[in-house]
Amino acid sequence: MDEIKYRKALGENIRRIRKRQKLTQDVFSEKIGIEPSSLSNIENGKTLPSTLTILQIQQQFNISAQEIFDIEYLNNIKTIEEDIYNSVEKLDTEKKRALWRIIKALEYQPQ
Repeated sequence: MDEIKYRKALGENIRRIRKRQKLTQDVFSEKIGIEPSSLSNIENGKTLPSTLTILQIQQQFNISAQEIFDIEYLNNIKTIEEDIYNSVEKLDTEKKRALWRIIKALEYQPQ
C-alpha cells in the first residue's frame, strides 16, 4: 500500500474513533492538543498524525494503538509482505542491517 492510501485509511480510523465518541472535530482536537485544522488534515489523509497525537488519542479515550492502526489492508498477509519488501528496498545498508537484527531478535522470542 502506498503512503497516500495508508494516510487515508489511518485518517478514516481516527475519524471513526472521534465519531464513536460523539465529538466534533473542535472538541476532539482540543482534547488531544492539536488544532482543528490539523485534525481535519489527518482525517482527510493529507497528513499523518504525530506520535504524540497518537498517544494523546490512546490516553484520552482509552484506545489501543492496535485499534488506531487496524487498517483493513493489513489483514492480507500478501499485501503486508509486499509492503515490507518495498520498504526494505528503499533502506540504506546500515538500516537494512539494523532491521535484520530486529527480525532475528523477534524470531527467538517465545510465542
